[in-house]
Amino acid sequence: MSPGKAFKDYFVITLGSLITAIAIVSFLIPNNIIAGGVSGLAIIFYKMFGWWVGLQMLAYNVVLFTLAFVLLGVGFGVKSIYSAVILSVFIDVLQYVKIPIFLASSVQDGGLLVAIYGGALAGIGMGMVLWRGASTGGTDIVAMILSKYFHISTGIGLLLVDTIITTIAILVFGPLVAMYGIITIFTTSKTIDGILEGFGNTRTAFIITDKFEEVKTRILEEMERGVTLLNAEGGFTRKKRPVLMVSLRRRELGQLRRIIKEEDPDIFMIVVNNAEVFGEGFKHLN
Repeated sequence: MSPGKAFKDYFVITLGSLITAIAIVSFLIPNNIIAGGVSGLAIIFYKMFGWWVGLQMLAYNVVLFTLAFVLLGVGFGVKSIYSAVILSVFIDVLQYVKIPIFLASSVQDGGLLVAIYGGALAGIGMGMVLWRGASTGGTDIVAMILSKYFHISTGIGLLLVDTIITTIAILVFGPLVAMYGIITIFTTSKTIDGILEGFGNTRTAFIITDKFEEVKTRILEEMERGVTLLNAEGGFTRKKRPVLMVSLRRRELGQLRRIIKEEDPDIFMIVVNNAEVFGEGFKHLN
């Protein structure tokens, strides 16, 4: 890895860990929101016994990473260990140093909005960490151990672990707060997907028309989008003609529809959502 790429990776991981810590300190801890994972368990014990959240998370992750190395032989890498450590440090610093901009009192008692905002902010931070090939550790390690030794899927294992933590939260804080935790988990997961895969702002159109030359030319010249010709044959008519494939921004769909309507109102077109598009005019691989 080049020094420049390493610096970029660690910078993004550090920033993502900081954003995650802000979400936990400003939204989750003061409102008793338990969003599963080691952070949720740490918040429970913080409320019960006053134990520092960041220090708890660091201790849990040390145990979990050790178990992973011993039982799974998994090399999570230096970046993941760094992220887990720096996240724990950020949480305790923000919580106990009392930096004014991050004071939790400013966002307390928000109920549903706190769960959504906290989940979205945590998702942004965790998504940035995952984007650079790291992990904050946590209960996913437990899920992998359960998967190996009890022959259940990792997803089911993660669900079981988070269910146990959520059940403890219900007993300690009541069902309403636990519901907010579920909303936070959902919001966080969707935000992470958006960071890693994009928010669905691109589309790919597959166009079947007898006037493919005219449509292709107008897309190339007026929209300045590349067009790929896919050789195809009609299943019923056995007629051979190309299928036009074009990737574009969502906002450009209106222009594409106008071109198609003007050239061939009887056109057959399929438009699909993209997770990501890499290449000229879209994203660049990092």
